[in-house]
Amino acid sequence: MDFLISIMSFANFVFYPLVIGTIVAVIIEQILRRVSNTDWDADRKMVNRAMAVRKYLYRQAWIFNIIWFVCYFILMFTIGRQQPAAMPDMIWQG
Repeated sequence: MDFLISIMSFANFVFYPLVIGTIVAVIIEQILRRVSNTDWDADRKMVNRAMAVRKYLYRQAWIFNIIWFVCYFILMFTIGRQQPAAMPDMIWQG
């Protein structure tokens, strides 16, 4: 159980920088597409590189998101099956 929680913590830690990086990569790609007018061959290489970085970050964000949900469902399935702790017989003191 601790292993799954640590995996979920790491996936949660990595997910947000990947999303921010994806947004930044989209902005950079759009800027490169707007600026590229003169030399299309050299600009196409930069746009393709920016697109590859954007796709990589997007895929990694999805992968870590899926890992988090799989671990969450495994934990809910295993913890949800346990019997709740029985309350001890307590005599009221007042």
